[in-house]
Amino acid sequence: MSFLRASTISVISIGVLAAAFSGCSIDSPDRSDEGGIPRTGSGGAGVDTTGGAPTTGSGGTRGPVIGTGGATGTIDPGQPDAGSAGGGLTADAACLADPVRGEKRQVDLYLMMDSSGSMMNVDPGQTASRWDLLRAALPIFLSNPTNAGMMVGLDFFPEAGPGPGGNTNANPSCNVADYSMANVPIAMLPGLNNAQIDAVTAAVNGRMVQGSTPTTPALTGALTVARDWQMAHPDRSLNVVLLSDGEPTMCMPNSIETASALARMFATGTPPIKTYVLGIGPFLNNLNQIAQGGGTGMAYLVDMGGAAALVAALAAIRQSTLSCDYKIPTLDGGLDLKKINVSTRVGPTGMHAEILQVADAISCGTGPGWFFDNAVNPTKITLCPGTCGPLQVTDGSELQVLIGCPTRIRPPPN
Repeated sequence: MSFLRASTISVISIGVLAAAFSGCSIDSPDRSDEGGIPRTGSGGAGVDTTGGAPTTGSGGTRGPVIGTGGATGTIDPGQPDAGSAGGGLTADAACLADPVRGEKRQVDLYLMMDSSGSMMNVDPGQTASRWDLLRAALPIFLSNPTNAGMMVGLDFFPEAGPGPGGNTNANPSCNVADYSMANVPIAMLPGLNNAQIDAVTAAVNGRMVQGSTPTTPALTGALTVARDWQMAHPDRSLNVVLLSDGEPTMCMPNSIETASALARMFATGTPPIKTYVLGIGPFLNNLNQIAQGGGTGMAYLVDMGGAAALVAALAAIRQSTLSCDYKIPTLDGGLDLKKINVSTRVGPTGMHAEILQVADAISCGTGPGWFFDNAVNPTKITLCPGTCGPLQVTDGSELQVLIGCPTRIRPPPN
């Protein structure tokens, strides 16, 4: 999307400019219908952008109100924002930004799905195995009309490794390259004649379920695929979803700790790639650590409720990705990255509140804030969890990008 810069005025009277500030109070006696009584007021300082000597001007006559112009100041042509207006009002203090409604980036999912032998377990209270429940849930989730236009890809782990396992996945590969080629390449839902939904369904139905759980190499491959795809599609936002039933095994070092550290590295990388976790089965609180590393807070854990509970969990993951990333608007003539601010409104009737910039995801902490995905060549604005959360759960919320005023930065904690 493209937005034209608002036209600027070279010479502005402080008296007129102050009236533009909603937070400033001006006693304006301009009431021309009160019998034509003359009123006199002194004009404010103006500015001359030519760089020459200061000049003076007359405020002129406006109905019965007569004003006298005051002295103008000069602006250095090399620093047009740093002029003196004789009265001490700086350009920054007088800045009025142009608001542009933020456009959400399309959110996409890359699924890395555990097909280890334990996925065939039937948990207490469930009527089918973990695998069969997930196999039933995926087509329902992908066929939901609200997901049309979303890009989805799929891969599995473990893949077959050398040794007694032969050409099965009973003996797992620990090679990251074996997890860096999608079983179902990333494409848009639903696809021509539901082609992408059918491709995912066929891949899951045809998968052999056996072997161990090489989570760390599998997640490395998935995050690498996602990062490379994201770099080639900067207008979209791809997230990895790890679907697993528990503790990593084989392929050492391979643990919750190594997987969490890996997820954190990619979540804070360039471009940042988040990792969501969907745990299937009981006693899976350890998966929270991977989700926390991946920048998504807590894992989604399903230990009862059948396929419907898994569909709901997948929908919740999809919903939680919707509101945090916004495209950076483009302007004819370019955009000054040091003159961007952000404000948000929670709900359709809330008040807009300015959000201060932080350096990156790590700097967010628990407070409000926003940051660029890349400090040098950014493609999106990402909200910190403390700002994003209320917008995600409240319909009618809005983000505005304010263009033209110096960026306000959140001070670091003491």
